[in-house]
Amino acid sequence: MIRLFIRRWYDFGFVAGLLTIVFLMLNWQSLDVMVRIQLLSFMALCFHQFEEYHFPGGEPAIINRVFQHKNTIPGLEDRYPLNQFSAMLVNSLYTFVLYFLPAFIPNVIWFGMMPILLGLAQCLLHGIVANKLLKTYYNPGLAACLLLHLPIGIYYIYYVTSNHLATGWDWFFGFTYTISAFLILLNWMTYKVLPNTATKYPFEAKEMQRFNMDQRVKELFNK
Repeated sequence: MIRLFIRRWYDFGFVAGLLTIVFLMLNWQSLDVMVRIQLLSFMALCFHQFEEYHFPGGEPAIINRVFQHKNTIPGLEDRYPLNQFSAMLVNSLYTFVLYFLPAFIPNVIWFGMMPILLGLAQCLLHGIVANKLLKTYYNPGLAACLLLHLPIGIYYIYYVTSNHLATGWDWFFGFTYTISAFLILLNWMTYKVLPNTATKYPFEAKEMQRFNMDQRVKELFNK
């Protein structure tokens, strides 16, 4: 079961996203607005990751063969620097801990800001940076950004500011927490701690080939 989760964590996340929709539909009226927003943000990330890794997928190749093409090792692009285990661990920590916990403590405003702010940052990453690197108008994860993260983030900021729920310190700690989580998990752990050329968990060929990445890499780097 553990090995299955490591290899298919994004499918488990997709199911978690669907269950969250069902829960929200059944309990919407009884839930605090801040709880609703945090659960919607959790759901958005679940679908975002499914879009990146499963349908249309291709994120492993986008990271290892495009974003990190100067740091990868020829012939090991299916496992270095990102591999299935590191992708599972970092994304699961974000999804099931950092994104899910704020729904249980909605009154700690700064703690709940991170999922929202990071979701908005994802819109810039996918909408501008990734599209520029891939030379395209769409990349896996962009749909979830524009259809979910962006409207959820805009409404969150509107609701918090119009109801005067956040102090200046909340915004300070919220931004600090967001930047720290990004630097520690998405940067330091992903690219410094967890890379392993001898990992038992390389990405499967189909995971590397989704989103027609073989052809895209050839066109980008003429190889």
